[in-house]
Amino acid sequence: MSEDFKFIEKYGAAGKEIVYVKPPEQNSLVKIDTSVVAVQRSFINSIYFLFREVFLPQGYPDSVSDDYFHYQVWDTVQAFCSTITGTLATQAIMKGVGVGDTAATPLAASITWIMKDGTGMVGRIVFAWWKGQVLHTCLDAECKKWRLAADFLNDLAICLELSVPLVMDYSTPLLCLSTSMKAIVGVAGGATRAAITQHQAIRNNMGDVSAKDGSQETLVNLCASFTGIAILSTLDDNAYPWQLFLFFTCLHLFANYCAVRALHLVSFNAARLMLVLQAYMVSEIAPTPQSVNSKEPIILNTGLTEKDLCGYDIVLGSSIANLVKSNWIQANNLKFLTKFYRARKYLHILNKQKKKIYVIFRRNETSSDIIQGYFHAMLYGTAASIMDQEAALILKRERLSGREFPVHRLRAALVKFTVKTSPLNAEIPLEALKASDEIIDKEFEEFVKQVELQGWQTSHHYLPVDEWRGEWEWVEPYQKPEGKVLKKTNSTFSVVKKMAPINKQPIL
Repeated sequence: MSEDFKFIEKYGAAGKEIVYVKPPEQNSLVKIDTSVVAVQRSFINSIYFLFREVFLPQGYPDSVSDDYFHYQVWDTVQAFCSTITGTLATQAIMKGVGVGDTAATPLAASITWIMKDGTGMVGRIVFAWWKGQVLHTCLDAECKKWRLAADFLNDLAICLELSVPLVMDYSTPLLCLSTSMKAIVGVAGGATRAAITQHQAIRNNMGDVSAKDGSQETLVNLCASFTGIAILSTLDDNAYPWQLFLFFTCLHLFANYCAVRALHLVSFNAARLMLVLQAYMVSEIAPTPQSVNSKEPIILNTGLTEKDLCGYDIVLGSSIANLVKSNWIQANNLKFLTKFYRARKYLHILNKQKKKIYVIFRRNETSSDIIQGYFHAMLYGTAASIMDQEAALILKRERLSGREFPVHRLRAALVKFTVKTSPLNAEIPLEALKASDEIIDKEFEEFVKQVELQGWQTSHHYLPVDEWRGEWEWVEPYQKPEGKVLKKTNSTFSVVKKMAPINKQPIL
């Protein structure tokens, strides 16, 4: 068919192309099939497209992150194994509460079940409160670690449930303990899953991605439940529960490890930012998200710390209350710092005794301000370690070359500021303070440029920032006409807990 106009459309990246043409002597469009071989879609293709519509987000794969497929494959395997071991545990629980035992009473079984569920409810509330109060955003920031830890805890809870028939006298305490552990799993697993879904939903389609993930999990659990029933029915009185539990648990943990390793998160948390800074400071090259994620620690309480990297721990969004209480920060030192940092959205207080740098932010700080405050604190701590001749990791990895890298420019700035520390600021390493402040603007601008070129996002972050915010003002000295007496300099400082804005109503 000859035509003088053609229009092609396609549904998604993997959809079928539809071509519309205008014949030469007509004013209407005619739809034609692009396939020369197949006149109509095969049955297998129909099933495939139906599966995509039911279980995959709309617009897949363009509507999700590039690690979506690999993560979901391993997540499916771990969900299948978890359901199988859960089926084995359910049978053990039934035996533990007296099902099949003529001596057991319905009341005793009901009390045990209610106590089990009640303990789990209390555990869920306490854990959610504890994580919010103590570790703040750790479930979002450390979603990989907590995802793996939650699944390990879930396997441990199932192990306790399988032990119930062996120690019938302690069935109620064991069931209460296992349910409490599963409550923690529910909170941690749900929170980390939300963080992962947010990463995968690159078109602001978090609801669709979450819904389709729920559909996938439901299908997997259904298939695993039937498989579990077949296993229980085939084996006489479930002759090999512990062997089956060991096999599926090992597979479950391996699948979880592969799932979190498949994630390529592009926002900074403390671990990922430290790995980037470790390479950038001595090479001025920012590693890619894929490279950093492959090295990111996924076991709780493992990996680099800021103290390993620059010699000092960095505390973001802290209050000066403890420093004031311990008399570490004096009024004249705080006055000096507020003047020194008057043009910035943060200030640093370095505590040599505790090896900590406290970063206090102003109100209405941005994500860029927080990352810059962290980066500046890293430079400050490195400079202080150079002065004290301490072997921080950044300094150990420093190497000589024909080019100057950030750590070399920091050393050069330290040489420039060879000022003796005055008694007024004896606790403040002035050379390190001024050297880091001298280079921070250019260094941070170049750092942001390099990381964004590699695919990192700096518009939001997962750094552990507390909610304390400070306000400080400094009025510069005013010189009266004719060179007379200067007006006294004033400075004020306050620390407030960050709160939601209050709508002020006009007074009538």
